Amino acid sequence: MKILSRWPLYPLLLAAYAVLFVYAANISEVLLEQLVEPLLLALGLGLAVFAVSALLFRDLRRGALLASAILLAVLFFGHAAFQLGGAGIPEEAQLVAWSVFIVAVGVYAVRARGSLATATAALNVFALLLVAMSLVTIVPAETTRAVRASEGEAITEQSVVEATRKPERDIYFLVFDRYGSDWSLKQAYGIENDLYPDLEAMGFQVIPGARANYHTSDLSLASTLNMRYLDDLTETLGRDSGDRTPARELMARHEVGTFLRQQGYRFYHIGAWWEPTRTSPIADEVLSLGKTAEFGSVLKGGTILPALDKLAGREEPDTPSRAQHRDMALFAIRQVQHLGRTPGRKFVFAHILLPHPPYVLAEGGRRVLKEEADSTSEAELFDQQLQYTNELMKRTVASLLDGPDETDPIIVLSADEGPYLCGDDDCVDGSPEQYGIRHGVLRAYYLPGLDYAVPADDSGVNIFRMLLREYFGADLPDLPNRSYTWPDKDHIYDFQDVTDILPLPGGPGYRPPSEQHSITTGEASPAPEDPSPAPEAASAVPEAASAVPAASPAPGA
Repeated sequence: MKILSRWPLYPLLLAAYAVLFVYAANISEVLLEQLVEPLLLALGLGLAVFAVSALLFRDLRRGALLASAILLAVLFFGHAAFQLGGAGIPEEAQLVAWSVFIVAVGVYAVRARGSLATATAALNVFALLLVAMSLVTIVPAETTRAVRASEGEAITEQSVVEATRKPERDIYFLVFDRYGSDWSLKQAYGIENDLYPDLEAMGFQVIPGARANYHTSDLSLASTLNMRYLDDLTETLGRDSGDRTPARELMARHEVGTFLRQQGYRFYHIGAWWEPTRTSPIADEVLSLGKTAEFGSVLKGGTILPALDKLAGREEPDTPSRAQHRDMALFAIRQVQHLGRTPGRKFVFAHILLPHPPYVLAEGGRRVLKEEADSTSEAELFDQQLQYTNELMKRTVASLLDGPDETDPIIVLSADEGPYLCGDDDCVDGSPEQYGIRHGVLRAYYLPGLDYAVPADDSGVNIFRMLLREYFGADLPDLPNRSYTWPDKDHIYDFQDVTDILPLPGGPGYRPPSEQHSITTGEASPAPEDPSPAPEAASAVPEAASAVPAASPAPGA
């Protein structure tokens, strides 16, 4: 007890807790490696404030009191503001209240006498309990992950893909998030998309009936990049698990990237703000605008920094998360175009969060600010962002194919999932039409030198099985094309096969347009209009006006 009353550890413990409790609250979404840097930064800040306060008072215990008050204000302001703002208390009043709190604690630190030891012990115990509460969640979860990882490594070592040929062509796998198939976009938004004929004119094989194997980014990409379904996760985790990190670990350390690196390809990973694809531990080069990750953005949103930026007039004309979304998507497109002119065999994976909301772009690259977005229908906003996404896609493809035919790269344009139906909660009602909207996706292949017809019901699991088989001679026969859903987010590995009811072209559940009904209108969908001609190639994607600001992220990918 004497140690607790003599040595004030609680400033550092409170600084650590500011990071640990956010991590614990999101532990099914993030990995341990993402905790290390922000935790060290928080501890460094806590140590610096503590040291200055202790020097000011020439006393550790008095300095700890003032340091803790400052740290609470700096690190927890955003969390309190969220609750207080809902009660109608403006941020300016909250800043004043925190200032008064810091001054009051400073006055107590100066005048405290006999109660100083008791206060130090009580605050040490309080801070230890807070940290312990977070660790009660973190430690068991990380222990379980470590056990699964050791078991998974043994399985992975037995899975070896061998090549018998060595192609010289680059490979681009460009994923446009929530880009639905023509059928899906028509059903969800009443949009007549004009992209497919333009891609076909450029030599692509377009799959109108393409569907996702799973209707969320992490499971879909984990399946595609590992060239298999995820039934083993059902066996190891059980059907009542909502822990997404095992699937995301598969997505991070995927077989496709490992195989291609072993074949002499340089693996370029172009990340998004979404944490699971922000970086890659197996890539040779990770390209990402700025250093703020999604987890880091959430942490910053809980501090006083956004309020101070607002007070100082340093706010973007748009919200930080919307500006981040816009800038990172344009950055990804620019990097793909630059890599097309980079020598050497390469595999390029880019996760591009377009036409994924928030809706920040319109035709010609016009910026859509929050005020406009709030007063415009989602269908119109989606259509505007979709049209500019199409412009970017065609411009990028043209730049990659701007060379001799014998050097043309292999290009796969794909979506990982179709449009969401209920904002941040994917409330699929179980009808074939809604499953079709979520599973219907863009997919188009540019396969130079290869005479191969991709199946009309292509589900994504065979994308790289086909490429590695046909170009590299690997023994990878196609798997059945299937699509899966699950009951809810707490049972994501309780896979349910919905393939045969999907009303998508090329599948058993398909119905002619006269028998289909639009989700948006409830009326029979009209026949598609004549597609517009492809626009001429435009100039390169404009540079972002400034670096991406740290921000709270938009809804998950």
